[in-house]
Amino acid sequence: MTRSTLLAFTAAVVVMGVVGSALAQQQTVRLKGLTPWVTSYYWSEPFAIFQQLVNTKLKGKVEVTYLGGAEVVPLFEQFEAVRNGTIDVILGAASYYTGQIPEAMAVQFATIPPTKLRQSGFYDLMRKIHLDKGVVYLANTGGSPGTAFRMFVNNKLEKPDFTGLKLRVTPVYVALVKAMGGTPINMAPGEVYTALERKVVDGYGWSYGGIADFGWQEVTKYVIDHPFYTANTAIIFNKRVWDGFAPEVKAELEKIGIELEARSEKWMADYIKKEDALLKGLGVQMIKWAGADADRYIKTIYEAGWKEYLEKNGEIGAKLKALTE
Repeated sequence: MTRSTLLAFTAAVVVMGVVGSALAQQQTVRLKGLTPWVTSYYWSEPFAIFQQLVNTKLKGKVEVTYLGGAEVVPLFEQFEAVRNGTIDVILGAASYYTGQIPEAMAVQFATIPPTKLRQSGFYDLMRKIHLDKGVVYLANTGGSPGTAFRMFVNNKLEKPDFTGLKLRVTPVYVALVKAMGGTPINMAPGEVYTALERKVVDGYGWSYGGIADFGWQEVTKYVIDHPFYTANTAIIFNKRVWDGFAPEVKAELEKIGIELEARSEKWMADYIKKEDALLKGLGVQMIKWAGADADRYIKTIYEAGWKEYLEKNGEIGAKLKALTE
């Protein structure tokens, strides 16, 4: 090979390397995403909003692909899936990863919305706690505070007293059911309909909306129309994936996180207005207490929840509590 030919060949290789590097940098990063629930369940909607924001604002750079819910990765395994990199990003529910980050449940008792929690310092502390466990907490998608859950019963209660009632629960409701004198019974959602039908339980705790997705309105007479707590959901990234993003991509994702919190809050508020109309149309009656009874009910629920939380989370829990109020 002559010297001139060698120089030409070397130049071509260098050019190809530069072009290849540029093309590699331009390749779209495709992220695998999960939610705990099916897409039709209203708490899944923030992930759809997140997906749309990312795919639009970071088009050609990052693309979120939704894989599904618990049928892909079981509820209680989704956090580990995002932490170990099997999944890139999830809509995580703190209820399902309390074993790994028990402190995350503090958001459930917040009395100020996600947009305000960023100003209080709560968001920064929650992000640090998650980073210490190997994941990136991008945005709190819980929506309006105090509208996450309600109790549904088949007894017309004249006052806030669950004495003598057996109520289906998850960990969210155990403390409050006990505080109200009821008997909590842990039960998977798939068992609730039959348990109500056979009077194994007298009612259940559930999110503000969604009982019609399971057909439970057919075996439910009343909803106690005093909602409580905040949805404990958030967008969580695998840390290695996050660290691999270019600075400008991270900056845009941070902006998306802020926008997502505001949009989720509005979407949830609009949804729950429609949910009440739906339930009334399906024949579910509202129980609404007044004055001291209403105040005592909500006060007891929050005191019971915080008491159980602080017993498990000590000093860091107390600090998070102060930032949520």
